Amino acid sequence: MTLHDQEERIFDKWAKRARKLHESDEITKDGLLYRGEMWFDGFNQVRRPGDEEQQWADASLRLLVMTKELEEDDGWDIRAESGRVPSPRLTCRTAQRFFPNLELWVYGLMTMPVGKALSFSRVDMPTRLQGFYESAPIARVVCKKQPGITTASNAVMQKYLRDYADLLTEQVKLYDADVILCTGGQGVIVKFLHENVYRDLEQFNKHCWFSPSTGVVVVKQYHPNYNVYSRKEMYDNMIADCVAFHKSNPGFPRQR
Repeated sequence: MTLHDQEERIFDKWAKRARKLHESDEITKDGLLYRGEMWFDGFNQVRRPGDEEQQWADASLRLLVMTKELEEDDGWDIRAESGRVPSPRLTCRTAQRFFPNLELWVYGLMTMPVGKALSFSRVDMPTRLQGFYESAPIARVVCKKQPGITTASNAVMQKYLRDYADLLTEQVKLYDADVILCTGGQGVIVKFLHENVYRDLEQFNKHCWFSPSTGVVVVKQYHPNYNVYSRKEMYDNMIADCVAFHKSNPGFPRQR
């Protein structure tokens, strides 16, 4: 059974649970991002399924990105996301902060040499970041799969994390990631992972947690739309802590 087949089974169980709890069973599909051709579906630039499963199997480092929810009025399949401007022309990137920041963090985490940080000035090149994000093997999971137009409070997030804990745990374990980037939620996602998935998760520094038994690193970061700190500050602070972790753990990432 493929990863996408297993994802669909989880989505079915999620919708069934939602109906039982008298909640909307319209959920956001997520997981291993599609790496097939780009096309315009009449509204957005989206991706078709491609060779993402083989890329994931062959990856030297597997990155799972976890965000709180999809701030939309209806659910859709973010495995097909491109983040590009909704136009028939396959060119520009949106001006919002979400994708430029997410691309920056993903690039830094997946290309960082051991013991050396790639400076912000070397990394922050929109074309390079866009091309890397659209081709690298990446999984992206939203914790609250029922979409909402407004941002869910941490109290609401904790309710969903509790009600669907077993299903979200199953999905996280499905990917067997090396690095899990948790964005937003002021630590509620990291707490969930500690309590439900990686019981031996230990905090290494401000940004990094480590599970010795699995070799998984959890990286805590702000939501990609966060605008109190500059893009440079958020990147530099995260990467500096990740470099410190690398120096203390030369065997990371683990060999499969």
